[in-house]
Amino acid sequence: MSRPSSPVPPVCREIKWRTTAFLITDSCRVPLGATVRYRSRSPFVIELTLHTPAGETVWHLDRDMFLAGTEEPVGIGEVHIRPAPYDQVVLRLGEPSRAALIGLGRGPALRWLNTTYTVVPAGSESSHIDWRPLLDVLTD
Repeated sequence: MSRPSSPVPPVCREIKWRTTAFLITDSCRVPLGATVRYRSRSPFVIELTLHTPAGETVWHLDRDMFLAGTEEPVGIGEVHIRPAPYDQVVLRLGEPSRAALIGLGRGPALRWLNTTYTVVPAGSESSHIDWRPLLDVLTD
């Protein structure tokens, strides 16, 4: 049986942003190293890695939701994002009763996000996904 051919997605590109995020508590803001990563082969996902003394914590965020959260409050489940005073974006990550509030610079976040939309424009995400492994399994 011949397999249907699927278009080959463009070469995978990765865009990283290393920054300082802040864990926001009732009494202070604790600086944390953070790496924000985007891969064109996972075009809907932004990976946020928070570097803490106890180790790394990784969150996978929706790219469009992250962008929307720089302008107005958005969120569902354990991820909520909203603009904040002093050119910040605040992410509430986790269950409401024990969530972490993480602050990032809004301006730098928007510049980085715009780069991701240059690499994979909105609406073209599915053309960057490599569907071949799934098709191989389905046609075997």
